[in-house]
Amino acid sequence: MHNLYRFALAALAAFASPSPVSAEILHFRATLAGKAEPDNTGSDATAEAKVRVDTVRRLVSVKMAVHGIAIDQLWKKLVAAPIGPVHFHEYKDDGSVVLALPLPYGATYHAARDGFRIVSRDYDYAAGAKLLGSTLSFEDFVVAMKAGKVILNVHTDKFNPGEIGGKVVGD
Repeated sequence: MHNLYRFALAALAAFASPSPVSAEILHFRATLAGKAEPDNTGSDATAEAKVRVDTVRRLVSVKMAVHGIAIDQLWKKLVAAPIGPVHFHEYKDDGSVVLALPLPYGATYHAARDGFRIVSRDYDYAAGAKLLGSTLSFEDFVVAMKAGKVILNVHTDKFNPGEIGGKVVGD
């Protein structure tokens, strides 16, 4: 009887406590170009990116295909740095820009016939933001993404501030 009583209490506690939060997975996309705002470089290069954000585990996944920029054209200074040459930036209403999340150069970058690809799965937002010294919290990053205030940039030797960029929007 004593074990039955303990079982009943445990079952009651399980039902009374809030259920675990299920992961909310958000999907975004970006179309990058050099002939678009905010930084019109005149480059003919383009890119398409799909971004997946796990709001519970705070992970970001990116699949990106870049056309017209070869890996050896990426800004060498950033390729050698821990932060890499591809970044998410928040463009604030006051005109300021906050570095949010880098995509460090390495095994996630792959040469392609007409450019390169990035396939980054379950990248820890906090670890990436720390590389940049970003002050943008994960929550604020998600809010900015949902509001269309995040730009994805590719930095090259020719255009250090970013040869191509594009707004990240909900998918």
